[in-house]
Amino acid sequence: MNTKEAGFAQYLGQLRCESAQCHMYQPEIHGDAAVLRQLLRHLGVPVLELNGAPNNIAESWLLQAMTISGEFLVPVVVFGSLGLSESCVAFDEDELVTDQAWLHARQVALTSAIESSSLNLEVRRSREKSGWLHVGWHPESTQAHRNGLMLAWSSPLPLRRIRDFSARCPELVLSGPEVESLANDVAAQGISVTRWRFEVK
Repeated sequence: MNTKEAGFAQYLGQLRCESAQCHMYQPEIHGDAAVLRQLLRHLGVPVLELNGAPNNIAESWLLQAMTISGEFLVPVVVFGSLGLSESCVAFDEDELVTDQAWLHARQVALTSAIESSSLNLEVRRSREKSGWLHVGWHPESTQAHRNGLMLAWSSPLPLRRIRDFSARCPELVLSGPEVESLANDVAAQGISVTRWRFEVK
């Protein structure tokens, strides 16, 4: 697939950045958000979903994103920022890595870190077998009822966390950006989504 989105995703997937960097999604530069999200997820590039979070929360989340970037020498793509449109540019010491063993080892470590990220928030309100799963920042006022899982990171998929939560709450209502695509990718990994449904807007 020779598209703007594919080229950018492939570049980030192979990039080893010696200095921490976040790329703020901009449609005129990076192309279609839905296409890019899925490509980045398939390549395991970390994607942070600010989803219009207020500035104080956005700044806190971005600090953690920069920490992830610096620790794993990987760029982070940020969607849903408000007033934070600058993209960090690649530095001279950055390099594209073709060593698949190195990329795989980084991916394993990165995925583990995303799984345990404190930005992914699980709330348990009852013993009911139902709840919600939201991608991106979610106001606390909407978390007050029912069981829920808020995924700040839509890539790499925190599959263990999703699997464990959906085992306790198989009846989930999904909301957030591109949740249909995310559900398809979760199902492709062998996790049942048959009782999942999408929020009616």
